[in-house]
Amino acid sequence: MDPGSRAHGRVNSLIINVTDSTIGADVSNPPVVAAGTGPRPRSSHVQAAPKGQALSGAELKNADLSGQNLADSMLRGASLVEATLIGTNFRNANLSGAFLAAADLREADLSMAYLGGAFLGWTLLTAADLSGAYLRGADLRESNLSGAFLNGADLSGAFLADANLSEADLRESILDGADLREADLSGADLSGASLDGAFLAGLRWTDATRWPDGSSSTMRQQSQEVADGIFVVENDGSARAGIRIQQPPS
Repeated sequence: MDPGSRAHGRVNSLIINVTDSTIGADVSNPPVVAAGTGPRPRSSHVQAAPKGQALSGAELKNADLSGQNLADSMLRGASLVEATLIGTNFRNANLSGAFLAAADLREADLSMAYLGGAFLGWTLLTAADLSGAYLRGADLRESNLSGAFLNGADLSGAFLADANLSEADLRESILDGADLREADLSGADLSGASLDGAFLAGLRWTDATRWPDGSSSTMRQQSQEVADGIFVVENDGSARAGIRIQQPPS
């Protein structure tokens, strides 16, 4: 049975048809995150192993892979649209250019994963671990990242418009040039983060939000208090808040 047709059943033993084409973003030089993560020799079918699976371009739409161990796997350009991936282990996996629209990734382990250029719009990532993940240029529009761990993640140029990042851990993260328009950072921790040139117009934050050292006063000057302890960054006419927050020198 084609795994893409298993809309609601748990996939316990994966046998995936792998195509020779790779879809998604330009990933000609992805960073090496762990040994043994490169693509495996092609064959008509790939039997899943506990780790290091070669599933590039796999069609896994609507699949239920909750709790599965896909650490170190090659899932470049794979389609996981509307997949159920609760608590799935993707640590060190290569998901560059993958399509994860509306996937359920609650409490998933994506730490140190490579997600450059991936599409994660409308995903559920509450309490997910994305610490140290590479998300440069990823599309996370309207995703729910409340309580997610993004400490040390590279989100340069990521599209996070309307995303829910309330209570998220963004310590030491890189958000340079990221689009955070109308995102919710209520109670988020951005200690040591870099937001140089980020789009912040309409961004919501609260008294509990922790900004990088020395930037709290700048944020208050550029924001309007819309309710007690709740602030919204004003639009300066170009959709960019005009705030340059550099990561403090170590």
